[in-house]
Amino acid sequence: MESTSNKVRSLFKHSLIYGIGLFLKKAIGLFLIPLYTHQFTHFQYGKLAILYLYSGALILFFHLGLNDAFFKQFIEKKYNQREAYSRFFFFRLFYSSLFLALFIIFSKNIAGILLDVGDIHLIQLATITIWIESLVTPSLLTLRIKNLSKIFVAVNTIRFILNCTLNIIFVLYFKMGVGGVLIGNLLSGLVFFFLLYPLLHRNMIITFNWKPVKELLKFGLPLLPFSFILLGLDLGDRWIIKWISGLGATGLYTLGYQFGAVMGILVHGFRISWISFFFNNPEMKETFADSTIIFIRLSLILWGILSLFTKEIFQLMVAEEYFSAISIVPIIAFSYIIFGLEEIFTAGFFIKSRTALLFPIVLLSFAANIVLNLLLIPYCGIIGAAISTLISFLIFTSVSYFTAQKFFPVKYDFRTILTDLFIGIIFVCIPYIYHNHILLRIISFLSLCSIMIWKEKDRIKILIREYITH
Repeated sequence: MESTSNKVRSLFKHSLIYGIGLFLKKAIGLFLIPLYTHQFTHFQYGKLAILYLYSGALILFFHLGLNDAFFKQFIEKKYNQREAYSRFFFFRLFYSSLFLALFIIFSKNIAGILLDVGDIHLIQLATITIWIESLVTPSLLTLRIKNLSKIFVAVNTIRFILNCTLNIIFVLYFKMGVGGVLIGNLLSGLVFFFLLYPLLHRNMIITFNWKPVKELLKFGLPLLPFSFILLGLDLGDRWIIKWISGLGATGLYTLGYQFGAVMGILVHGFRISWISFFFNNPEMKETFADSTIIFIRLSLILWGILSLFTKEIFQLMVAEEYFSAISIVPIIAFSYIIFGLEEIFTAGFFIKSRTALLFPIVLLSFAANIVLNLLLIPYCGIIGAAISTLISFLIFTSVSYFTAQKFFPVKYDFRTILTDLFIGIIFVCIPYIYHNHILLRIISFLSLCSIMIWKEKDRIKILIREYITH
């Protein structure tokens, strides 16, 4: 039997590879920040941010909470896997096409609510792009289930290069503005679909047994309200900033949030492997606790980079008029460390099929986020929105933990977790207290890295020994 330590290493190996793939997918906007901030005004950047919020909501409509349900059904091998894949794809093609037609018909109304009636073409481009994304998802999920992480990274790398190239052509050379970004996304999405078509074709068979679809809906639909509220928790602050301070402030906040949310890429990469891991190993509670410590230490090192060297990163990548967004990066990045803990703590909800309990928890956190944003944004601006995000993520994580412990108890080493978090906060805050000198920031970061690596020395020795042996 595979040892616990081997399973932990396998988990983090695939987390790292998937993290790279997700980074390439999600960091397109991050890498193109020099282009966007020099070509777009705050107002235009805010418009792009609202379109991405709309796209985020569309993703939930087109997915219907069925991705995790398909994941569970495929791993359990209750049905022929090719049949399961085919049913999932054809069912998604059917209902997502209906949604596409509906949103296109009402695109003028949507444009009037979110932006301006004259922006109807932007709404339509975003809608078609997300529809294509939804049809690609079954193939991506299959790559994840089969742990074909290298192929996952390869296709995302091709898409990343193509998307960046098209954005540069349409925005910089053809001066197409925000529309150029969306056209680039649409074309790269089409290429992505055809790249994965061989996998789609290989797994496709005609099947008429639709009973498993009911099982997908039974597991997935209860997650849909949870997913929408979670989206509101994650993105709702931008709506409130737009309402209170306008599109310009929304653009500034979105830019700072993008840098802080780099931490979220680590979290999502971990989650992709984590879901597969806990469905296959629900009894390994000790591994859950052990993985939490490793996750915290890796996260703190990345947080140190984002928090201590934000100024230098902005100077390299961002137009000067956007520099006021620097202040929110450390807060948002730390928020995603807390959110990463929530992803770990909620494993029990999925293992025990108690996902319905997540809805009131995220609803409470969402309500707290709305109230905090309304209270803090008028007085603290975008910093108030960042603080609201941190507090609401803390509420979400804490309540999730205490609820999950009632039916899926896991003994987490909170003394070590809190000690590591305290050490990270101290070393990040010290330079800000003492004039924020670059030398002091470098010393603080190296000290933080050294401590985290020293704490992991036993695992590192085992890895080195096994590498030399093999």
